[in-house]
Amino acid sequence: MSGNKSTTSATQANGNVCPICGKRAYSKGGIHPQCAVLQADAARTEELKAQRKLDAETPKESSWSKKKCPKCSNELHVRKKVCDCGHAFF
Repeated sequence: MSGNKSTTSATQANGNVCPICGKRAYSKGGIHPQCAVLQADAARTEELKAQRKLDAETPKESSWSKKKCPKCSNELHVRKKVCDCGHAFF
């Protein structure tokens, strides 16, 4: 066993470093394709997150449990057979 250990640097002097993740990139542009996609979609992703947060905050009414009376436009439970206005559902 030799006392001399080989020392190699983790990065080469002529290697491209990705500006997004900081790792070595082998592409010509100097950025990983995955990182480029993340960078390009960042604005759309933030927009979608904001929309999902807004949707989660607003209460939703379940449409399957309500039906609309054609005579008076009142919303009733689906199992109700006769509306208060007198309209009968068949």
